[in-house]
Amino acid sequence: MRSWILAVGIFVGMLILISQARAQNDQMFIYGEVTTIDGDKYEGPIRWGGNEGSDEVYWVEMFNAIKTSNDFMKFLSKSEIEALPKPERSSWLGLDISSLNIWEDRYSRSYHQFDTQFGDIKTVKPTGKNRAKITLKNGVILEVSGEGHEDVGSTIRVYDQELGEVSIKWSRIEEVNFRQGPSSLKYKYGEPVYAKVNAGRRGTFSGIIQWGGHERFGRETIDGKDRNGDRAIPFRSIARIERGRNGSDVTLKSGRSFYLRGTNDVDEDNSNVIVYNPEIGKVTIPWEDFIDMETMDPPGFKIAYDDFEVSQGLTATVKTIRGDEYKGLIAFDLDEGWEFELLDGKDDDAVYEIPFRNIKSIIPKNYDYSTVILKNGTDLLLGDERDVSEDNDGVLIFTTNSSGKTDPVYIRWSRIDEIIFD
Repeated sequence: MRSWILAVGIFVGMLILISQARAQNDQMFIYGEVTTIDGDKYEGPIRWGGNEGSDEVYWVEMFNAIKTSNDFMKFLSKSEIEALPKPERSSWLGLDISSLNIWEDRYSRSYHQFDTQFGDIKTVKPTGKNRAKITLKNGVILEVSGEGHEDVGSTIRVYDQELGEVSIKWSRIEEVNFRQGPSSLKYKYGEPVYAKVNAGRRGTFSGIIQWGGHERFGRETIDGKDRNGDRAIPFRSIARIERGRNGSDVTLKSGRSFYLRGTNDVDEDNSNVIVYNPEIGKVTIPWEDFIDMETMDPPGFKIAYDDFEVSQGLTATVKTIRGDEYKGLIAFDLDEGWEFELLDGKDDDAVYEIPFRNIKSIIPKNYDYSTVILKNGTDLLLGDERDVSEDNDGVLIFTTNSSGKTDPVYIRWSRIDEIIFD
């Protein structure tokens, strides 16, 4: 009798785990309601921008655009503006810091990048052929341009649960409202692939993967040739992929193995392997750094829409090389002021896009590199991009004096010893 009760308990427990895993998989998809200019509404999982494989389908993926205005610059003196790195000076003016409406651009010289994960966006409203108004979860409104990016101005697809997939041109969209999807979807674009990727000296990264910049679902295949001809092996059957010689060894969950070559899925023409890890962000690993990959069960990451916390504003302590310390709200690179914004950096050809909410501290090391320490303990030496090099415009920190007045203090990048985020 006890054995029967134990067996029933194990069976019920397994059903619960399977149900939880399915809910996690279903709720990780970008989901929302698209309203057209005629008032028609379509609701379901969304594939956003670009062509299939280069579009975004998960909340952890990135929305990319250009800020058409931003204005922390009004707090700088003329001499401080003149001292900024020449390619990026005077990006924005006219910010009302109390309302954070970012519309007026008095100088129109050059603009900063706007990148955030889809899970931080509340609505997207097209305002022109290549422009949009973005409302974030915290109520901040940004106007952006899609110049050089596919996320603004592209056709999007909605997997309407009654109609199937519906493609809607940008010019037909009135507004897109994002929301948490249901725990179970009747139709969706596919099952995500989770894996642990070994990138050699750069470490091991676990999360949702995108292979070769395209394949991301269990039904999609890794293609190649072996001694007996062409092979197309679905990712749902794969246990391990190891780079070797002029191809890759592919081991299936059944234990069977194949050595594949001759395509950009398995040889040096493979562009990269992308890993989305909620504790880091997006890591793009070039093929030359890839060692091997093992697929895995969902690791329990919080990656549903409601798991993305509402940003309150970046606060930090800034230490200067002279030993001064300033604490308060911060505008990093005179631009990023929210936890949802991203820090960009490279380790050789490996590319990191890290939400500021995941960063513990940043320590400039020299003209080209900075040490970035994450809250999960990961220690990275990143360079090449403006966020972590001498091209950074510095920081503006809003301190509160003894009388309770908030004073902005500008600190050039070359004078920063360390930035410690709260």
